[in-house]
Amino acid sequence: MTHRSMPAPALAAAAALLTIGGCTDEIPTATRDELVQPGVAVEVTLPYDDFVTSTAVHGGYGRASQLGGGVVAHEFGPGPDEEGVEGPGLDAATLVRFAQFPRTITVVDSAGTNRIDTLPAFESAEILVRFDTVGSILDGPVEIAAHRVREDWDPVSADWDFAVDTLGALVPWSEPGGGEVEQIATAVWDPAAGDTVQIVLDSALIEEWKDSTVTSRDVRLSTNDPGVRLRVTLVRILLNTVPSINPDTLVRLPVATTAATFIYTPRPRAPGDALRVGGAPAWRTIFNFNVPRFLSGHPDLCDALGCPVAINADQISYAGLQLTTLAGSPAFAPSDTLILDVRMVTAPDFLPKSPLGPSTLSRRGGGILAPEVFRPPAGHVVEIPVTELVRDQLRGEDPAGGPVTSALALLSILEPWSIEYASFAGRTSESRPSLRLILNFSRGG
Repeated sequence: MTHRSMPAPALAAAAALLTIGGCTDEIPTATRDELVQPGVAVEVTLPYDDFVTSTAVHGGYGRASQLGGGVVAHEFGPGPDEEGVEGPGLDAATLVRFAQFPRTITVVDSAGTNRIDTLPAFESAEILVRFDTVGSILDGPVEIAAHRVREDWDPVSADWDFAVDTLGALVPWSEPGGGEVEQIATAVWDPAAGDTVQIVLDSALIEEWKDSTVTSRDVRLSTNDPGVRLRVTLVRILLNTVPSINPDTLVRLPVATTAATFIYTPRPRAPGDALRVGGAPAWRTIFNFNVPRFLSGHPDLCDALGCPVAINADQISYAGLQLTTLAGSPAFAPSDTLILDVRMVTAPDFLPKSPLGPSTLSRRGGGILAPEVFRPPAGHVVEIPVTELVRDQLRGEDPAGGPVTSALALLSILEPWSIEYASFAGRTSESRPSLRLILNFSRGG
């Protein structure tokens, strides 16, 4: 372990800033008085084996359908993952199911009165697709294809290989990726022109879909342009409607989606030694902490207080879990900010399905990681605040007097957060995790 002692003013200046994801942020809620008390102040960095007994990575938390958006990709990011294993590029498609077309509309007649029109005429329609320009990766205009999905699929469980994947049923697509589909239209999205593209629908399809007895209005959005990964934020139909009551008026009516998800291939394989957080379904890394209760080997501290020195919760001014970033699979590399949380695993025997304790974001802040720290060659040291959890372990109970465990889960703030995930060096790496502590010892004991 490494130790560093310093006078209180110098320690306050050094500890007031943390580097997280390449950005400088103040330690959340920490003040000078909290970090430095009269007496001996020490900064200690514990190596992996001094505070961790084991780590494990678990996947399968949440589903892609919970993201509330979609992904469109083709041959994006082939290359090695965290373990150096070459993988193919990402292919992804967004599936949407549209609601019934409205059978009546409310219009204003020539006298200025609102009236219900039961015979509106649908003149034309287009599918409007909105993209996240920050979270999408592309070099220029991209052709988006809309295909009609004719096979039944479950919006919650559908994936690239299965239209339905539940405990009660396992139904594969007739062909992976959405079954036998029928192309209905294409359009080119140019991000320089805005964040949306309009895919014009054929009049025969509009005529069919306006029939209230039709049960399937399902569409797959995809692209054949290689090297792109697009994040879809909204999909709906816009109907250009001519009212029978006032035929000189054109009314644009939105038709919302009743279900949406995205399907993709390949699924990332489980990491070997590397640590992983995020993805859809999401991954978590579980640490079994064993923070030492005695500190020795620091001459100034030993001269002042005698060694070994007992550590208790009240002496922990700050604790930060230090991780080294890895450049993982290019197909799932972060393109936007990631926010990580650390929570206590309340029932470790039930992992990977164990419940978790409350978020640490409300008590000491979380880890905000910029996407740049995961770009090759990566190797950036980032720090996730874990002060309250370390205090709880040393105290043997949480602030409310409840029980604590040694298992801590590192996870994304929401699961799933995106298809992207974060990778960090594991136990066998030369850049293993470490724990930075800022301690204060009263000279009075």
